[in-house]
Amino acid sequence: MILKKFEIPAGRPIPEDQRGYFGPSAELVRFKPAPVQAAEVVGRRIDEVCANLGTYGMGGPGMFGLRLDAQWLVFALWSAGAWMVADGRRVEDTYYLRHGAPPPWRSELGDELSGRVLGRTIAALEVRRRSMDLSLDDGFAIRIDEDPATRPVWEGNQKPRKFGWRDDLRRAVFLCPTDEIWT
Repeated sequence: MILKKFEIPAGRPIPEDQRGYFGPSAELVRFKPAPVQAAEVVGRRIDEVCANLGTYGMGGPGMFGLRLDAQWLVFALWSAGAWMVADGRRVEDTYYLRHGAPPPWRSELGDELSGRVLGRTIAALEVRRRSMDLSLDDGFAIRIDEDPATRPVWEGNQKPRKFGWRDDLRRAVFLCPTDEIWT
């Protein structure tokens, strides 16, 4: 599922003792990101990986992000890492053992992905309506395949994750000035 409505803290800062454990760090303002253009990210170094961006105050949708200097390259899908494959392995897959899949790059066993991509430079990014290819300077690639059969199933209905008929992945990949994104 593609996420479409966002707010970020950009107003008056909220003191920690007044915001509570789950509150925003500042007053929230509507954030309408423009779809990322490859030229904005090609040649930039990956400084951090986060697979749990986004919050609604008590939990999060699990958007995937790569920090590039002071900006985040965000993939705004619910549980985005589960949609992604790199080198034949899913980036995240909570139920890999149940389905006989190889361990994902990020799991309860650890995070192999960060060690693989940190310090690397983005060589290419192509985002299409139903798929995405991100290549690094050493040839390592992270993809969202067009074919839903390559994605893990939703545990509730046992059907592969797929885009809705109106979804467009091109609108769900963008640059953001913060990792504090409210949905």
